[in-house]
Amino acid sequence: MSGTFEDGRTAPAEGLAAELPVAPSPYLDGALANPAFHPNLILLLLKNPHATPALIQRIASNREWMKTYEGRSAIVLHPKTPRVIAMNLVSHLWWRDLVRVVERAGLAPPLKRAAERILAIRVQEMAAGERITLARMASRGVFTVLRVDPNPMVIRALLQNPRMIEEDAVAIAAGRRTQSGILQVIADDPRWSPRPAVRKALARHPATPSQVALRMIRHLTRRDLREVSASPHVPGLVRVAIGRILQENGSGEGRKGRIGRRPGKGRRTGSNS
Repeated sequence: MSGTFEDGRTAPAEGLAAELPVAPSPYLDGALANPAFHPNLILLLLKNPHATPALIQRIASNREWMKTYEGRSAIVLHPKTPRVIAMNLVSHLWWRDLVRVVERAGLAPPLKRAAERILAIRVQEMAAGERITLARMASRGVFTVLRVDPNPMVIRALLQNPRMIEEDAVAIAAGRRTQSGILQVIADDPRWSPRPAVRKALARHPATPSQVALRMIRHLTRRDLREVSASPHVPGLVRVAIGRILQENGSGEGRKGRIGRRPGKGRRTGSNS
């Protein structure tokens, strides 16, 4: 086969299936004019490196070919798709393909941001299992919605997301509406619970289980303990425990890295005071 326009226009369906992924541009143009061309062949054509924006626009303008979900999603995910076409189709994608749009290299940033905005809206309608799966792979643009999810399993999955940063963990731990089950999940997380900022947020939150809050304050510096104790909503039990720790440790010497001297601070001799 020479790969001309006429070759593409007259090829039988089985011939099109074999040639579309590798044929030159003239053949692809002819294939779109071939009566044997059908929607199932769109995916094969879009795998061809010779597919052009003009060719994709011709496909997208054919309502019959656009009836299949696979074809629509493949066009949105194609780096050569004209932006206006991709933006018009992205809202029709399922959430997993929206995630693919956000992560796909070569796609326009406005398209990625649009996919993130749609995901943020869809999250509220998704089943718990879907939200858990999304939390593991979500991009930063969806974090603000997932951070306030009331399901501890969703938060546990989000804490494992490689895009998670300390600011997110603190925001969850300090959230006014964060429930005790989620605070327990954060306290049990080996990656985030050792962070001083996370410990402070857990210690001062009124919904944190008592045993968790008391465990957190044992690892805070004197300055952090005073900040936690001064918080208006810190539980009375925690405030009392902090007072005892500060009193028992006096200057705090001997508790390096927890209650005591800050790194770089010298010991006071008292000889020149």
